[in-house]
Amino acid sequence: MSEPFFHTDCPSCGARVEAHSATAVTLVCAYCNSMLVREAAGVIDKGRDSALLEDYSPLQIGTQGCWGTQPFSIVGRLQMHYDAGMWNEWYVLFDDGGTGWLAEAGDLYVFTRPQPAPARLPEFADIRAGFTTFDYQNKRFTASDVREVTLKHAAAQGELPFELTADRVSRVADWRCENVFFTTDYSDAPPAFFLGSAVNLADLQLQYLRTDDQIGESTGRLKGTRQSENCPNCGSPVHWISGLADNILCPSCGSDLEAVGGKIELVEANAMREAQQQALTLPVGSSGTLGGKTYTVIGALHKDEYEAQTAFDLMYAFKKPYAPVPVGRWREYLLYHPQNGFLWLIESDNGWERARTLRDWPRLNRHGQPQGCPKLYDYGSRVGYAAGAFYWHVRAGDLNYYSDYRSGGGKLCCELSPAEMAWSHAEPIDSREIARAFGLAESQTETDGERDTTPTLVWTMIAVLAVLNLPALFVGNDGSIILTAMAAYGLHHLGSPGEEGSGSTIGSRTAYIVIGSVLILFATAFNYLAAAGSGGESGYGGGGYVGGGFSGGHK
Repeated sequence: MSEPFFHTDCPSCGARVEAHSATAVTLVCAYCNSMLVREAAGVIDKGRDSALLEDYSPLQIGTQGCWGTQPFSIVGRLQMHYDAGMWNEWYVLFDDGGTGWLAEAGDLYVFTRPQPAPARLPEFADIRAGFTTFDYQNKRFTASDVREVTLKHAAAQGELPFELTADRVSRVADWRCENVFFTTDYSDAPPAFFLGSAVNLADLQLQYLRTDDQIGESTGRLKGTRQSENCPNCGSPVHWISGLADNILCPSCGSDLEAVGGKIELVEANAMREAQQQALTLPVGSSGTLGGKTYTVIGALHKDEYEAQTAFDLMYAFKKPYAPVPVGRWREYLLYHPQNGFLWLIESDNGWERARTLRDWPRLNRHGQPQGCPKLYDYGSRVGYAAGAFYWHVRAGDLNYYSDYRSGGGKLCCELSPAEMAWSHAEPIDSREIARAFGLAESQTETDGERDTTPTLVWTMIAVLAVLNLPALFVGNDGSIILTAMAAYGLHHLGSPGEEGSGSTIGSRTAYIVIGSVLILFATAFNYLAAAGSGGESGYGGGGYVGGGFSGGHK
C-alpha cells in the first residue's frame, strides 16, 4: 500500500489514524473503532462507534490486486444493513490516484469506478426492477436492483469518501447488460454514476487476503463451519453455516432467528410449528457429494405456485385477487461448499433440477427475453415455509414472478421481486443421483411426478386412445365402440387415486404408462382388424381406408 496522504492521532484513544486517499472524509480508528470525520487539518470524533460484523469475507483493508492492468489497494469498507440482509462495499484506491468500489454480496462480486453521469437519468421514483430500461453506450440496460437503505445501522472500516451520518439515506439502482454493470446513486444531486462489471475474485490477482488463521482468530470459527444450537423459542436443534448465512428460520417452529457472535438470538417467535408438518426430502444440515464436492444443505424453502397473473397482481397490488388458490408446489434447497459457494436443488412434480445464479446475464432482445431461447412459461410463487439459514432475509409470504426459457438441455430462469431481478440456469438431475449423493433410498427422492399418476397424464392417454381409434370407429361396428369405451374406462380407473388418496390404483407413473400403452395398442389393433373385416359394407366408401389402405399398415 502507498504512503498515507494524511495521518493524525485518534482523539479518543491516541492511536495513529491514516488516510491514503485525498478524497477520504470518514476515518475509522483501527484500535477503538471510533468514527472520525476529517475537518481542516485534523479529525473530529463524532461520538459514534463502528459496529462492524465479521462476516468471513476473504477481503480486508490492505488487500491488493489488479483490475485489468490497473493495480489497486483496498483502503475502506462500508457494511450495509437492510431489511433483506447485508452486503459489503470495499473502497478501492488505484495506484494512479483514482478510486473505485468492489461490492460483495454472498458469492457475487462487482467492480465499479466513478464515471461522469449520462444525461437524462430516470428519476429514482420511476425505476422498477425488471421493467425500467436505459440505453447507455449502445447497450440496453435493465434495472436489476432498486433499494432505499438508511445508513443508521451501517458500519465502516478504514476510510470512506463521505460522512456516514445516521440519517443519511442511500437510494441506489443497479443496472445490468450481460457482464456490464452500472450503479446510479441518488443520495446526492446530481446522482453519482459508477460503471464496471461482475468479476471473479480469482481474476483480480489478489494478495494479502485474510488467511484461515486470521479468520479463526477474529471470529473463533472458520468460514463454512457447520454450527448447531437449540432454538430459543422451542428448544429444537437449529443448524447453520457460520459466517455466510446469518438469517435463520427454525425448522421446527419457524421462528425468525439471527446469528450474532456465534450464537443465535430470537428475532420473532412463531408458534405455528408448521415446519413439523412439512417433511423435507433433504433435511437442513445434511451433506451430499455432487460433482466430487461435498455440499451441506443450509436452508430449505417450500413454495406455493400461483398462476402468473395472480402472482403479478399480488406482487404489485394492481388488484387484489379474491382468495388466490395455489396451483402447485415445489421445494428449493440451498446448498453450500466452502470453495464452490452456493448451489440450489429444486424438487417439483417434474423431477429434480440443479441451479446456480448467473454472474453474467444472458443477451436479451428488445422484449427483455434471452436471444435464441424459446419461451416456456410464466408463473409465480409465494414462500409458505422456510427452514435453515439464507444469505438474505426470508419471510413467509415473500412473492416472486418467474419466466422460464429453454436453453440447451436445461433452462434459463428470470426471477423477479418488487426490488430485484436475477437470472439463473437450471438443468435436470436424476433423482437416483440425488439419492446416491445424500445416502437415501431411491424411493425417498422420487418426486410426486415420478411416483404418482396425474390427471393430466390420464386424460392425455385417453386422448391418444381416441385419436388413434377414430378412423376405425367410422368403418367398424358397435363392438369397436364398446371396446374403445371400455379401454377409456380402464385408463381412467387405473389412473384414479388409490385407497390412501394419493398416487394411482396401479402405482407409479411408469407402471401406468406401460400398462396403459399395452391397453391402447390392444384396443387399437382389435378395432382396425374389425374395420378391415367389415370391408365395403360400411357407408364410409372412398379409397382411403377400404382395400387395405389404413388397416394394412396396422397389421
